[in-house]
Amino acid sequence: MKKYLLIIIGSSFSLFSAAQTTLRGQVTETGTHRPLTGVSIVIQESTAGTITDTTGRFSLKTGLTNLTLIISHVGFKPENIKIKSPFSALIEISLQPQNTALQEVVVSTGYQTLPKERATGSFTQVSNAQLNRKVSTDILSRLQDAVPGLIFNQIINGHTVNSSITIRGVSTINGNAEPLIIVDNFPYDQDITNINPNDVESITVLKDAAAASIWGSRAGNGVIVITTKKGKYNQAPKVNFNSNITFGAKPNQFYLPQMTSVDYIEIEKKLFASGYYSAAETSINKTPLSPVIELLIAKRDGTMPAGTVDAQIEALKNNDVRNDYNKYFNRVAVNQQNALSVSGGSSNQKYFVSAGYDHNLQNLVGNQYQRVTLNASNTYNLFNNKLELTTSIYYTGSNTQDNNPGTGNLGLSYQNLYPYAHLADANGNPLTIARDYRLSFAQAAQQQGLLNWSYQPLAEIGLANNHTVVTDYRINTGLTYHIIPGLNAQLLYQYGHTVNDFRNLNSQDTYYTRNQINNLTAVGSNGILTRPIPLGGILDLTTGDLINQDVRGQLNYTKDWKKNSLTAIAGAEVSDSHNTANSYRLYGYDDDHATSQAINYTSTFPRYVSSQANSVAIPNNESESDLTDRFVSYYANAGYTYDNRYTLSGSLRFDQSNLFGVNTNQKGVPLYSVGLGWNISQESFYKSSWLPYLKLRATYGYNGNIDKNLSAYTTALYNSGSSALTLQPYATVQNPPNPELRWERDNIKNLGLDFATKNNIISGTIEYYRKTGLDLIGTTPFPPSSGISTFTGNFANTFGHGLDLTINSRNIDQQFKWLTAFFISFTADKVTNYAAASLTPGSSIVDNGSYIPVVGQPLYSIYSYQWAGLNPQTGDPQGYLNGQASNNYSAIRAAATKDNIVYNGSARPTVFGAFTNTFTYKNISLSANISYRLGYYFRRHSIMYGTDNGLSSQHGDYEKRWQKPGDEAFTQVPSVPASPNSLRDYFYTWSSVLVDKADNIRLQDINLNYTFLKSKLHWLPFDSAQMYVYANNICLLWKASKSSLDPDYINGPPPSRTIAFGLKAGF
Repeated sequence: MKKYLLIIIGSSFSLFSAAQTTLRGQVTETGTHRPLTGVSIVIQESTAGTITDTTGRFSLKTGLTNLTLIISHVGFKPENIKIKSPFSALIEISLQPQNTALQEVVVSTGYQTLPKERATGSFTQVSNAQLNRKVSTDILSRLQDAVPGLIFNQIINGHTVNSSITIRGVSTINGNAEPLIIVDNFPYDQDITNINPNDVESITVLKDAAAASIWGSRAGNGVIVITTKKGKYNQAPKVNFNSNITFGAKPNQFYLPQMTSVDYIEIEKKLFASGYYSAAETSINKTPLSPVIELLIAKRDGTMPAGTVDAQIEALKNNDVRNDYNKYFNRVAVNQQNALSVSGGSSNQKYFVSAGYDHNLQNLVGNQYQRVTLNASNTYNLFNNKLELTTSIYYTGSNTQDNNPGTGNLGLSYQNLYPYAHLADANGNPLTIARDYRLSFAQAAQQQGLLNWSYQPLAEIGLANNHTVVTDYRINTGLTYHIIPGLNAQLLYQYGHTVNDFRNLNSQDTYYTRNQINNLTAVGSNGILTRPIPLGGILDLTTGDLINQDVRGQLNYTKDWKKNSLTAIAGAEVSDSHNTANSYRLYGYDDDHATSQAINYTSTFPRYVSSQANSVAIPNNESESDLTDRFVSYYANAGYTYDNRYTLSGSLRFDQSNLFGVNTNQKGVPLYSVGLGWNISQESFYKSSWLPYLKLRATYGYNGNIDKNLSAYTTALYNSGSSALTLQPYATVQNPPNPELRWERDNIKNLGLDFATKNNIISGTIEYYRKTGLDLIGTTPFPPSSGISTFTGNFANTFGHGLDLTINSRNIDQQFKWLTAFFISFTADKVTNYAAASLTPGSSIVDNGSYIPVVGQPLYSIYSYQWAGLNPQTGDPQGYLNGQASNNYSAIRAAATKDNIVYNGSARPTVFGAFTNTFTYKNISLSANISYRLGYYFRRHSIMYGTDNGLSSQHGDYEKRWQKPGDEAFTQVPSVPASPNSLRDYFYTWSSVLVDKADNIRLQDINLNYTFLKSKLHWLPFDSAQMYVYANNICLLWKASKSSLDPDYINGPPPSRTIAFGLKAGF
């Protein structure tokens, strides 16, 4: 009896085990072997089902021995697969894309990947094909004209903007305005040029609260998620190679309008005759003078024949120094890029290994950039696919050589270089020009034994030795343990280390070092020289060391049953960033023996130029900094979908930092989002055959931002005092204590509609958003009795809204194909509260060097004084005072208020977008991109007469100046004043006559490529190869301004036209 009982029990266990048999598999895309996330897997005989996880894997428990799996996914052909017991360890399933269906897009948030079909937030994914359409050394520039709502900012009207990239307008006033960049799941705070574009698989841009709030206090400016390439399971080794060379034209030296040599010399002659240079002639500082002034002095003093002087001056009128700039300072840029990768994998392991080398010879002669990148990642499936181990290391080593400072600072010590300068003789040998002292003084000093004091700009390029070496590496490791079907636990760790070594050696032969040594040299009565700064070179060294560590623990849950689908994550992470830097200088440096000499930094020394000149200390460049930044964060995110029709999402994050709040409960901020998605086209009442896909999305939530310059505690800036008169250390209070200091927050609402016509002929998205900036960092008036006049804290608010429209169309889809990608973005923002705004006079709003918040207007705006034309009798510029034309400039400025100055408009585009057409015939493809920027203004530069009738300005508008009554009918450039008048210059510079619309449309780039396939060319040594040509920065097609300038580049030439030739191959 006992024997039979054991048999029955054993049989029961066998039956139970059969009922609990686990079916495991992985779904990938045919051809690419890319794992597919969110694929629906249903057992036809039992209706039990699930969906694939982020690695394309799934598991199902079943008691059936023969069954049929129904596999379906958006954008792919459904498959029915019959399976018989016993099941293999891992069932491989491959899905074929449907060319006429809405293509499945998987977006990455840095915490999870999910099908865009099941997302409620605002995501834009830039695919590998889109990224590879462009050729560049860096990765971020490839996002230009590719993402709705994302714009690259230029230098605006001479002001440096506080962010290079803006996503959906301004989100802060004084805080960090750059978007957060994520690389392989973790924030990347290093130089983004360390990332090789050839190693990037895709980029996802997160734009609203539902998409970005998972990143909490750092997501206020949007998030750019970069995913690097990885290997694929069950793929034979695959080798890919990409090599290209780019040629960039020389910058146009004649782009900016410049005063002619004839006009310049005539002004010098006039000023000399009036005695303008008398003080400089007798100055104890031996003020340098131009060649024409030296010739005029020689003529006056009779040291040169008048005829000879006049002939030499007339000859100088034919010179234009810009020709020398073009010939000796600039060259055709040549950038080379090479990348090689090997990838593949088996059923339980995958790998990706790559190497890259870039070598850029820049436009400025003597400047270059070299970069080496190495990348290796491995993923292992262990213990019957229960545990997944991922390891990766990314190394970047770069060397930047900056030996050519450009032509912006070659002139006399007090003004720009005169336009008739000669930098080289007929044989190309460097020539001497005046710099800090008159040439006669420099020559006399050399006769006393001082070092050669001549300045030859062309020779300096060859003498410079200025390098920056960067070593950057990241080590990532991760463990994923599959606890039960649909539930796994992740542990991720990243270690990042970046070392920046700056080394600038000014040898004794350089003008900089000779000038430093000579400047403090003393000549004794016996002719013996005393040099406080010893002979030898001057070596400046700076080392920066940044260590980042991030640890994250996360649970991931995926469940699919009947018509329901649930995904959820929850976790916590800790990040630590330690940044140290130190700088020091060595004098008397011997590069051959690596030795230097001691320096007396505490004493002051008389200058050689004159015993009456001020005594000065030897410059001491020593400094040290040590910064630590720590975050602790907790987060959760979930999404639920019912019947492929309704989706509900939510996220919550809590960040803590010791920068904020004295009390523990004030150091953190909770940020959250909720989202809804309604797939209208799945409803039974929806019968539209021409528009088979229609989805509505709505989200609401909060993102955050941080200003690391503030703390809840009193902050002070320490100074060693080496540059102070007392040479004693001191500290400056930056901000008094603020225990109520809070994180900046952005409330974001987003409404989106996704659509596609039949056969996906036209598809697109339209989104409307509203952003409200709360508790932004600003300033407020403070009682002067406290010792400060303003106090910085959470005293500002902003509001913005906008619209993004994207349309993709397949105009012709036969052997000849024509595809169009179009997007347009509208954005508007304004300051709604700024406590210190009431203290700002109208004149400061107009002419401030950085933008001042004005309530009711965009942060970046153009303001000006109203222009009333030129005085017809004198050519003076005129404004309005009490409603009447006036040239009382001081009164106009004093009377300026926020209400009576001219608000011209936004300084940033309020409408922008791109229009890309791609034409393909068989193996040849041509793509052209047209971009546009509309709805903004810029301020032109013009002549400023100053005290020298415009010599310091050198602006070409001098030629257009008013010279006689009646000229006001065709020019708006004022006359030369009878006497120097700085207020006159000031009014003209900031008047509305110099403000133009900046709207423009440009042909940005063209890509032409031809693909060779081994299937058609059997002799080809590769499976496929592609030759391509890429031209960038081609031309302006239209601009609203009549000015000759490109409105986006008013301070210098626009980026040079480039053309790249390349070859990609794979086997």
